[in-house]
Amino acid sequence: MNDNYPPGAANDPCAPYNERPMEEVDVTVKTILVKETVIETSEGHWVRETEIEPDGSRSHVCFFETDEDLKETFLGAHRTAIQIIRDCEKICKELSKNGMRFYAGIYLPTLIDDCGDWEEEEILVNSE
Repeated sequence: MNDNYPPGAANDPCAPYNERPMEEVDVTVKTILVKETVIETSEGHWVRETEIEPDGSRSHVCFFETDEDLKETFLGAHRTAIQIIRDCEKICKELSKNGMRFYAGIYLPTLIDDCGDWEEEEILVNSE
């Protein structure tokens, strides 16, 4: 048999000539991220709640309740996840423009590709 393959290579699935071609498949990726942080506000009031325990004693809880739109306050002071991704993409593009291919051990062209095509569907900001 004269097939021009090295001995034993004709049926080797790892040989480049036996690899199956890559096919593109459309997918949708949805990621849910959660960040616990602190925002500062002066709009609100202190609440003191008193509970009478079964033994007749009283317990008190005090907390600050804001009257402010927490989402608006957060967005005024912090980046959203999509803004972080876009800023990272912008920085990576500038580094690439300046001839950088790797930075901090990360291959910038694939990071730039990974930053693209994300959409923000919803932002929720709640107090605990």
